[in-house]
Amino acid sequence: MDMFDGVGRRRDQSTGQLVSIGEFSLNGFERDLLFRNNGDGSFSDVAYVNRSDRIEDGRGVSIFDYDADGRLDVLVRNYRQPAQLLRGVRDRGHWLRVKLVGTRSNRDAIGARVSVSSGGMRQTREVNAGSGFLSTSSRIQHFGLGSAARADTVDVRWPSGARTRLTDVAGNRVITIEEGASVPPGEQP
Repeated sequence: MDMFDGVGRRRDQSTGQLVSIGEFSLNGFERDLLFRNNGDGSFSDVAYVNRSDRIEDGRGVSIFDYDADGRLDVLVRNYRQPAQLLRGVRDRGHWLRVKLVGTRSNRDAIGARVSVSSGGMRQTREVNAGSGFLSTSSRIQHFGLGSAARADTVDVRWPSGARTRLTDVAGNRVITIEEGASVPPGEQP
């Protein structure tokens, strides 16, 4: 009787020898999932509805705004296949993207936390340098604002401990916030 040891090798139970399974993968052929935030602390799988429930053997995923239209796109890298770009095509409301530039903290602002409040909702993102196996996503933080054309507040907590707070920030654009830079009232990004 043969058994898999869980890392892509087969172990012959009678001899204890490892046997190569060649170029085949033990993963794949499981439908990918895509979750929508329902806004109440729960999520719904909408992959089938959005035709993103792929069955290829996924190895990496990156989420970013490929075409700079304010809608997030997904780049999927599968085992021994070309990458596939799944473009966001629905216009679901307003958005804000926040790019951070560290001065006292690291330049890419890795570890910074950005919170955006708008229309009675609060969202928080943390800037990271990697988001999964063989993957990373954009360091520009994307926030959906829904029907609100502006963000009430944008709060940044930098890795250095410094804080930046902006108020009444117009949506549907990318803003750049530099650590420690003062922003005079009425001249916010």
